[in-house]
Amino acid sequence: METRAGYMIVGIFVLLSLAGILGFFLWIAKTDFDEKVNYYTIYFPGSVTGLTMGGAVNYLGVPVGTVKKIKLDTGNLERVNITVAIKDNIPIKEDAYASLELQGLTGYKFVQIYGGSKNSPLLKAKPGQKYPVIPSRYSGVEEIMTTLPRLANKLTNLVDRINATFNEENRHRFSNTLKNIDRLSHHLVECSDPLKNLLNNSNAAMITFDKELKNLGLSTQKTLIKIDSAADDFGNFIKDNRAALDALTQTGSYEILQTLSDTREMITTATRFFEKLDENPRSLLFDSQRKGVSVPQR
Repeated sequence: METRAGYMIVGIFVLLSLAGILGFFLWIAKTDFDEKVNYYTIYFPGSVTGLTMGGAVNYLGVPVGTVKKIKLDTGNLERVNITVAIKDNIPIKEDAYASLELQGLTGYKFVQIYGGSKNSPLLKAKPGQKYPVIPSRYSGVEEIMTTLPRLANKLTNLVDRINATFNEENRHRFSNTLKNIDRLSHHLVECSDPLKNLLNNSNAAMITFDKELKNLGLSTQKTLIKIDSAADDFGNFIKDNRAALDALTQTGSYEILQTLSDTREMITTATRFFEKLDENPRSLLFDSQRKGVSVPQR
């Protein structure tokens, strides 16, 4: 009898425990059923590894719903169709957007919703959509994880190019170039004093040239002033003697021409005289005693 009583106590305890657990789950289920939710669709491009069914949906870090369905988008296999359930009292505005965030270091991801200004209208389903679609964006972690492989590939290519550039032959050339630069620097140091003297002399010559140029400018200016004054004087002379010049041009043209003709004859005679003197200078001092013989004309 005592053994049966012990079995009965254990059985009753197990039954009560099962009833309590069942009641707890029923209470949880009733709570979930009583809570009203709105369903939304989110399209995420690329992989959603780490996101699970029943995963959390947060709005600015506050839990507001869960992930209900994860499937590939049959219309575009490059993105994933995710259905989320969000509490009915949480307004999702048209300017809100969703992203996948990493939960600590566990590798699990959750949906994070941002945005939603006060004056923006509520997000509603458009024609042809089963649920309203929340736009998605890459999170900072996703961008890093997406671009990290590309960055690693570019870095590897860069290292390969650097190794190809600095091979043994190019390193030898680079070493020779450095040696030549060192020699050139020594030669420049040796030539620094002559170059300095040349620059000093060039500077002095430029100063002297500048002074001479200024003096020439002053002299030219004075000469131009004198020429201008002489031109004024000549103009005044013409103005004062215009009547005499007019009379000379009208009545003295014949005398001028006659004078020019006499001058030309005098120059011709003088030219012949000097030519004869050059041929026989004694003919001017000693007259020849020989007489010519006249020949009778027939």
